[in-house]
Amino acid sequence: MRRPPLPRRRGEPGFTLIELLVALALVGLLTTLVFGGLGLAVRAWTRTHDDVAQATDLWAVESLLGRTITRADPAFATAGANDRVLAFDGEADALALLAPLPQAIAPGITARMRFFLLPDGNSQSLFMAWRLDLPAAESGKELSEDRFKLLDRVQTIHFDYFGAAENGGPAFWQPRWFGRSQLPNLVRIRLERDDPTLPAWPELLVRPMAGLTTGCLYDPVTGDCRRIQ
Repeated sequence: MRRPPLPRRRGEPGFTLIELLVALALVGLLTTLVFGGLGLAVRAWTRTHDDVAQATDLWAVESLLGRTITRADPAFATAGANDRVLAFDGEADALALLAPLPQAIAPGITARMRFFLLPDGNSQSLFMAWRLDLPAAESGKELSEDRFKLLDRVQTIHFDYFGAAENGGPAFWQPRWFGRSQLPNLVRIRLERDDPTLPAWPELLVRPMAGLTTGCLYDPVTGDCRRIQ
């Protein structure tokens, strides 16, 4: 037959009810502090991550625009034997040109590309559209244009073009570059976001690398080029 447990003697180790309640309260307080700090850290990391993502997106768009303009192809806009106008249409708020497509689409393939703004919800977004510079196989018409968004929350975009007038003279900044026989010396791009908390767009200056079109043969007599295609 089991003996009943002996009562605890005074002075033996153990915890009273009050001590247990105090310990539980301290554990609860520490848990609140730990998880509260963890939540704060997560929110701070999320904000930092969003800021980095926004800055990365901006850098990617700058790089895409810079590479595209740098590698602009000074090809003729039409097949007319006497037409020396290049396929480069620069407006104050849009730009269309021939250039190699980005690596993510079709590296090394030249296409007609456009950069422009379109309404997007309560704001505007910067879009890029492109199509191969080839006729469709069956209809003989131009191929359809693919379009995708580059950057959202854009208030305005400004393109400026530095070069001489068509009839010569000193170079200066111009709001349009259309119907020309040469590419501009420089292209300046300024973009404003519609939210001041978003990363700011730095003014971008790009120099097209190509000179005269390969379809021209330089004429030393006139100082111009003769079309050979």
